[in-house]
Amino acid sequence: MRMNKRLTLKEIAAEAGISLTAASMYLNGKAKQFKLSDATCERIGKVMRKHNFTPNLHARAIASKKTFLAGVLISDNIANSFWLKILSALEDALSERGYHLLLSVTKQDPERQKKALRFMENQGVDGIIAAPVGGTADEIRKFARKHPLVTLNSKIEGVSCAWNDDYAGGHAAMEGVLKAGHTKIAYVGASGPGSLRSRAYDELTRKNGRTPAYFPDAESFLKKRKNFTAAICHTDYIALALYQRANALKCIIPDDLAVVGYDNMDFVNLLSPVPPTVNQYKEELGKAAASLLLEVIEKKNSGVLETRFEPYLVHAENLLPRNGRNIPRRRKAV
Repeated sequence: MRMNKRLTLKEIAAEAGISLTAASMYLNGKAKQFKLSDATCERIGKVMRKHNFTPNLHARAIASKKTFLAGVLISDNIANSFWLKILSALEDALSERGYHLLLSVTKQDPERQKKALRFMENQGVDGIIAAPVGGTADEIRKFARKHPLVTLNSKIEGVSCAWNDDYAGGHAAMEGVLKAGHTKIAYVGASGPGSLRSRAYDELTRKNGRTPAYFPDAESFLKKRKNFTAAICHTDYIALALYQRANALKCIIPDDLAVVGYDNMDFVNLLSPVPPTVNQYKEELGKAAASLLLEVIEKKNSGVLETRFEPYLVHAENLLPRNGRNIPRRRKAV
């Protein structure tokens, strides 16, 4: 059986009625950069689809000295809307410039991260976007000295990054709770020197003359819940656990206990009442990380690049108890 002849890019360009240079710009994801018209892009795209044209990646790599591969390291579970939205936006942004992704999920395992970095280096990726495993800043910094690398939702000194400022987010959560009149406030979930979210809680609690109270999980907190009027949760998943257990304990949210989550995950809108939660930028973060990586790859800027997002509190109205039992009313000044 005779196989159909594979068309060259030159033949594709001729059929589309455009120059070879324009076709090459389109193929390499530089249509917007060189201001190719939408009509031109549509013509070349239509011809490519008609002939099922796909570029020869090896030939393209030799010609451009690039593989058009970008490595992505994610340190956490990606089966939730937080990372999925970031990855989707990141992939869209890089795809527009002709890149394909190599993804590795390291599950907070330093050894897996080390192997993934080595593998991506051996595959000749043009650059890496990494949400690093905790405690591996030195390794990431060392790698970034030799290869284009941008950290994702994590800030490491000397490395370009796109990140949500967790200290600002923790501050927003605590300020919202204090503004609602709460004084007996607990922190539920991960805490410690590496947690910017809990650091903000700690500082504001002490500033207001109180002693911080930390609980590792929802179960341990609920045993002491009557000592508090509000709980700031390290994640929305911990807030969800409080909602689920509170019903069994006849604890009414927010009348008996105000609950604040963190991340603004999709599922919080299914809870009633919708818990206040700190919104983290997701799609915007993915696009920003992709943009920074391309800038680092193309050496448009030799310095350390940074895009910082400031999380903010949403659904703050649900910090106030509906029946007024939770917080004593302040007396008006006379």
